[in-house]
Amino acid sequence: MPAGDCILLIENDRIYPFIHTHLKALLTTDQMKMIHRINNFDFYYSSGSYHPPAILAYFDKSVQPYLENKRSFRSWAHVEWSTMEDPLHLIEDFERIVDHAVNKLSFPLICAYKGERMPEYLQTILMETHPYVLMEGDLITSEQYRPLTDVE
Repeated sequence: MPAGDCILLIENDRIYPFIHTHLKALLTTDQMKMIHRINNFDFYYSSGSYHPPAILAYFDKSVQPYLENKRSFRSWAHVEWSTMEDPLHLIEDFERIVDHAVNKLSFPLICAYKGERMPEYLQTILMETHPYVLMEGDLITSEQYRPLTDVE
């Protein structure tokens, strides 16, 4: 991790202890202080449902201290939803909003989705809204990616 970069780790309560244990074995105490965990359920469902404007507001609030203090940061986000009945268009809306924020604020972001719960429609959306996609261990450069100049 580059010196001085803060990490926003958006992860669930079940997986986070394993990540924390692994990171503690790899990083110094000072490096561990640069990792700031956000519960992904709170992050994605802060309004009571998967609602992109509420998620964006939560994100803006979370990164504001870094922006105000001109601190560089990067983010890892484990994206989950309760069932595949959740409207996929909301995920598409969110991914387009996030892509716009990433380009505007110029910070690295990795979003992780569970592969076996990924319908083809969502894979297409991710290829359109991300310049790179890590799929089954392979880093793919998306030829479908087109950054938005403004949120539609």
